[in-house]
Amino acid sequence: MLTLERLRGYATVIAICLWTIWSVDFAIEGPIDRLGKVKGTDFLQFYVIGSVAHEHRWDDLYDMRVQSASTQALAPTSHETLFVPVQSPQMALLFAPLAVHGYTVALAMWLAATVLLYGACCLLMWRECKALHVHGYVVAASCLAFPGLFSVVIHGQMSGVSLTCLVAALLALRRGRKFAAGLALGLLVFKPHWALTAGAVFLVAREWRVVAGIAIAAIGEVALTYAVVGWPVMNAYWRVLRSLPRIAELLEPRPGDSLEGLFQAFALSAPVAFALYAVSALATLVLTARIWRSPASFEVRGSAVVLALVLTNPHVYAYDLLLLAPVYFLLSNWLVESAFDYSTRALPALLCLLFLAPLLTALPSVIRLLFSVGMPAAILLVLWRVVHVRDLQAEAPAVTAAI
Repeated sequence: MLTLERLRGYATVIAICLWTIWSVDFAIEGPIDRLGKVKGTDFLQFYVIGSVAHEHRWDDLYDMRVQSASTQALAPTSHETLFVPVQSPQMALLFAPLAVHGYTVALAMWLAATVLLYGACCLLMWRECKALHVHGYVVAASCLAFPGLFSVVIHGQMSGVSLTCLVAALLALRRGRKFAAGLALGLLVFKPHWALTAGAVFLVAREWRVVAGIAIAAIGEVALTYAVVGWPVMNAYWRVLRSLPRIAELLEPRPGDSLEGLFQAFALSAPVAFALYAVSALATLVLTARIWRSPASFEVRGSAVVLALVLTNPHVYAYDLLLLAPVYFLLSNWLVESAFDYSTRALPALLCLLFLAPLLTALPSVIRLLFSVGMPAAILLVLWRVVHVRDLQAEAPAVTAAI
């Protein structure tokens, strides 16, 4: 069923539908879209903290009442929108230059930058995947049709920057530059859970140079931020980070697209859900380390790392699934170059189902998570099976010779 012609047609139709809907929804003056929601949704908070940084009102960076008043002033009809101020000072500094413009202009500039970063990442991955060079239209249409990009644009989120760091790390790893890869991943500390998860993945894989690079880049970014904003702001941010477990329900009213969210969706108590998440996350890391340290191709090993990064992260939304984009490139390239066998025949269908996951946010959590969590887990198991089977095949001649 998954012929090139059908993939070309499906990708084209999905891309046209998604971006027509977005264009109609946003084609109205002001910060409110046709559905009565704030354009860019999460960008409203980024714009507010950018204004705080631009005006050097650092005492207001973690004051919920002040930020709520600012959001109401920008979008008076968005009274149902309440943001909990938990963003890092780095993000306030990043958005400060945009705050000199009006909200809609700043949003347009940010979305343009996001799409350009995404396009550059896709182009770099495509150049690395030589088997896909003859399928340019399918690749381009699939990139435009990827619901992960649509989700990022709708929410005005930061995932384009995170994807850029991840792609830079993958390209460095492919060339054996492990310390440089760690430096790229350490820059993700503007969202600490991503940097910590990346460190955990490579710590279990015993890639010490990558771990060292992550630590140095993260410490350097935090130190530079401290030099700019000062101790009171960093101390306030630290207090916010320590309070996160107590306000988790405010941040994620629905279970997120992670292993922890999967167990929460089954209405398990918080301690039980966390215990199951910890066990499954550790199993995922061990499995990924086994794949990464195998002699398998980089496409398999790199994809396993990205899947583990998303699966084990405790705080994942639909727009964060944009970080799975390199997996589609790597595994598609590998499938084109490799002969299909029984251990890989499920991969195309699993990749297609995962592709749709960012669109399913309106579904009940249990059903949605079967796509956004179940599919990455299934793909990771298939990759482990591929590595395991090929190890057995490599051992068979040696055993025969010994006999």
